[in-house]
Amino acid sequence: MRSPNRRDFLQDTAALTASLATIPAAARGVENDKEAETKPAGPNEVLRVAVCGVRGRGMEHIQGWGNLKKDARITTICDIDLNVTDKAKKAVARRWGAEPNVVQDIRRVVEDKSIDVISIATPNHWHALATIWACQNGKDVYVEKPVSHNVSEGRRMVEAARKYDKIVQTGTQCRSSKGIQDAIAFLRSGKLGQIYMAKGLCYKRRDSIGHQADAPVPSGVDYDIWLGPAPQQPFNPNRFHYNWHWYWDFGNGDLGNQGIHQMDLARWGLGKTELPRTVMASGGRFGYSDQGQTPNTLSVAFEFDDCELQFEVRGLATNGEADVTIGDIFYGTEGILAITSYESWQVFYGRKLARGGYKLEKGPSGSGGCDHFANFVKAVRARDCKLLNADIEQGHLSSAYCHLGNIAYRLGRKLHINPSTESFVNDSEADAMLTREYRRPYVVPAKV
Repeated sequence: MRSPNRRDFLQDTAALTASLATIPAAARGVENDKEAETKPAGPNEVLRVAVCGVRGRGMEHIQGWGNLKKDARITTICDIDLNVTDKAKKAVARRWGAEPNVVQDIRRVVEDKSIDVISIATPNHWHALATIWACQNGKDVYVEKPVSHNVSEGRRMVEAARKYDKIVQTGTQCRSSKGIQDAIAFLRSGKLGQIYMAKGLCYKRRDSIGHQADAPVPSGVDYDIWLGPAPQQPFNPNRFHYNWHWYWDFGNGDLGNQGIHQMDLARWGLGKTELPRTVMASGGRFGYSDQGQTPNTLSVAFEFDDCELQFEVRGLATNGEADVTIGDIFYGTEGILAITSYESWQVFYGRKLARGGYKLEKGPSGSGGCDHFANFVKAVRARDCKLLNADIEQGHLSSAYCHLGNIAYRLGRKLHINPSTESFVNDSEADAMLTREYRRPYVVPAKV
């Protein structure tokens, strides 16, 4: 697949120069600079890991790396909020017998030559810049979903991984689940006939976030770094920890939060390796009176030449479909396959849709019967991105589907897409939403 046309994505030279000035020589491509040299761990050495973002999902990263004690050691934790680092620091000390370094500024982490792997669990708007900087500085990356805040960022992340020959795993851990792998293999077997539609469901109850006034930045928080690429704005506790998901400047709503897992499975099951031809969406933020911006009720439809992908987000009281509330349903000419969790699925056959009885036992609690971190380490050891279950290219495509759905919702009309350029067809208004204006100096480079 060719890289998208950058005409509409290019930032002014001053912004790009300012961004590059904030990162070390290795990231700027300086040759013959001893300060830019790195000495990565050898194939049999313990990988030195930095976990960036440790309040929520980052704590699960610490647990995941802790399960690989013989292969990896967390030496650094990074978070802009020093009020949340103590729990993470203690968890690392319990597992490895020594406390990690604690850093607030991720730029100091990517330039640290002693670190081999950056494990990213920051808010969405930081995923791309952190990953690109890490690749430019010789680090492999495990980055949470969605990998990007917008479509253009995701493609640039892929380009960075390839240019610098780095291993970049997407945090869509369902791809490492044996149960899910078996379900996809069943779809490929042809037993359900032609798969003509996939439907992703994100029926996850979400409460209203209410209203809160702007406030002083809490002690111990580096708010400038937290804002990063996003526009300058006053601190508000309702836009901070976790609730940032529901604001366009930082998050992507539940379509790009929980829904990215189900979107990834829907696309995987359909075998689609590029963007769709069209997208349309409708919905709203119903039943709430609060400061959130993203929809809690959303229907999205993607069209291909031979099938359709539908997706629904419902954050209020609702019923499931085919025993699914958070999962996927695949419709074939001979029956239906429903993925009901991270590790279980079932089949319904024929006109009466009798149950096929395909249901797997659950794996270890919270793991989906998989170890996505172990898969990443295997690829890092072999220096082979093809061993990844969720390579950054797959993460980019599935994240892009979520971004496209949000763009269609925000514009309120059907959009036509050119998959080869990853842009819209004769639609400058929609194209503008494939990227963003970056706040200096936190500029995602137009060319890596």
